[in-house]
Amino acid sequence: METNGNEWKRMWANGVLIESMAFIARRPPTSDLRPPTADRRPPTSDLRATKVVDDLAERRTGAINPPTNTLPPVPNAPSGSPDARGGRRILFLNQFVPPDPAPTARLLGEVAEALRNQGYETSLVGDAVDYRGGKTLLGSRALREARSLLRLLFRAATAPRADAIVVLTSPPMVPVVAALARLRHRRARLIHWAMDLYPDVAVALGEVREGSLLHRLTAAFMRRVYRACDLVIVLDREMASRVGPGPKRIEIEPPWPPEATLFSPSVDETAARGRGERPFTWLYSGNLGRAHEWRTLLEAQARLEAEGLAVDLVFQGGGAERIPAEAHAAGLGLRRCHWRDYAPESGLIDSLLAADALVATQRPETAGCLWPSKLALAVLVGRPILWVGSEDGGIAQWLRQQGHHAVAPGESQSLAREVAALASNTRPAITADGTLADRIAQARKAGIERVAGWIGETVGGGGAVGGGLVEWERSVPETK
Repeated sequence: METNGNEWKRMWANGVLIESMAFIARRPPTSDLRPPTADRRPPTSDLRATKVVDDLAERRTGAINPPTNTLPPVPNAPSGSPDARGGRRILFLNQFVPPDPAPTARLLGEVAEALRNQGYETSLVGDAVDYRGGKTLLGSRALREARSLLRLLFRAATAPRADAIVVLTSPPMVPVVAALARLRHRRARLIHWAMDLYPDVAVALGEVREGSLLHRLTAAFMRRVYRACDLVIVLDREMASRVGPGPKRIEIEPPWPPEATLFSPSVDETAARGRGERPFTWLYSGNLGRAHEWRTLLEAQARLEAEGLAVDLVFQGGGAERIPAEAHAAGLGLRRCHWRDYAPESGLIDSLLAADALVATQRPETAGCLWPSKLALAVLVGRPILWVGSEDGGIAQWLRQQGHHAVAPGESQSLAREVAALASNTRPAITADGTLADRIAQARKAGIERVAGWIGETVGGGGAVGGGLVEWERSVPETK
């Protein structure tokens, strides 16, 4: 079996991780790793009526080390609640935690806050990395992620005992770390909130060769994790199908948008507005990563410019594919393609409203492996969306039902035709109920309550919201 240099690096990095995991597994029994006697907690059965809250403000200061047990009383705790040391603790494990700007950090922070308001104690354990910072260690992404996994394993293993571990998916294979951490957190429920699936996405992107030793090992690890999970939360039906029937329970909830910060009331929220002499602008906003398709956008823009249309394509953000995309745009000689930095949170909505159409893309081979988080806000702002991805996938069907447009990667002529029709106002306007702020607030409230409710039901001991235990067949309806 031939193995290229990059795969040897990944195998070596994962080999270090596997050996470290084996070392952890050979450590003394969990009972020998308990905190001092003063910190030992009563059995879970004695805590069913205990409802307390943690001080998330301390977590938002940037501290990432596991919290101590010297917690102050909670001023807004439910009546009769004891001090936070007696409550059910939920440990959130992810590479990024608040206040990092990563979308996963925001989502888990909001759910953790909702659970605290229900009476749980929460701990957020992350790694000291910046979502928008360097993506490699010594030139290797695999080394960077392996180091992060080892750090997270240590921090989770040394954190105060938890009744449940909620693990996301960054860095890749972190659910395996969470499963190992249960050697320390005995009887803890295991909940996997999947934002993307590994090794599926790595295989789809060609980063790991299908059928290779690395692929087989990591896939076997993840199958064991899924079977060990009390709950898996996925983003769409295609992702649920990839996970399969292994978990005890599976639920579907796509990401919700960030909180609506103040945006300029002078920016018209309606889609059909006069532009005057201003050119038509279609905007790609957010991360331009390896799972995103950009060649079709640039080639469609080249067609529009060749026809002399006053249409501007704007890329707003960064990501691993931005430099190659800029180089390709220069090679095509594009004059009306513009590049901006990430929009600040306070100006993001304004930037979307200032565009005439929004763009989201995904390479079809990654369908069910991840979900473009930018759609969570894009579908609410009342602008037409141009989707470049799998034409018959769940996302394309969902967007078409709302009056948006979908084309397959490589279909630059079809995409250029759609943009030209929008620019000439020959496409119907997108209508939306209520104000933008109301739509965002409703979407956020519903999403946060559902996810917090499912976690609460799985953990027990708190005021869970919505949803009941469902079987695989009922939680994942057949795709039409």
